[in-house]
Amino acid sequence: MIIVQSNVGKLFRVHPRTGATTEVTLGSDNVRNGDGILLDGRRLYVVQNQDNQIAVIRLNTALTSGTVVMRIRDARFSVPTTVDDLGRRLYAVNAKFGSPPPTTDYEIVQVGKR
Repeated sequence: MIIVQSNVGKLFRVHPRTGATTEVTLGSDNVRNGDGILLDGRRLYVVQNQDNQIAVIRLNTALTSGTVVMRIRDARFSVPTTVDDLGRRLYAVNAKFGSPPPTTDYEIVQVGKR
């Protein structure tokens, strides 16, 4: 299992039985404001909510280190918080933090997987 520490942008592997954690190193990069995470093989997608982007990370085979290969940005993102996929598409849910709930429409933004 992989989790994110949002405030500093670090990733950690968590052993499901023991709860022991090990940092997944990203070199000098980070995924600050990380929220929703999707692991697809060795490609990890991390939604960076306040940054309105999705970091795309290529992980090594042991899942102990990775490289941010790109960040997906889209003008329709409005504080996305989670992500899922279907085929070659990603679907990010906009939270629109700070918008008044009774009058706010929420949407799911579809972007291409990269």
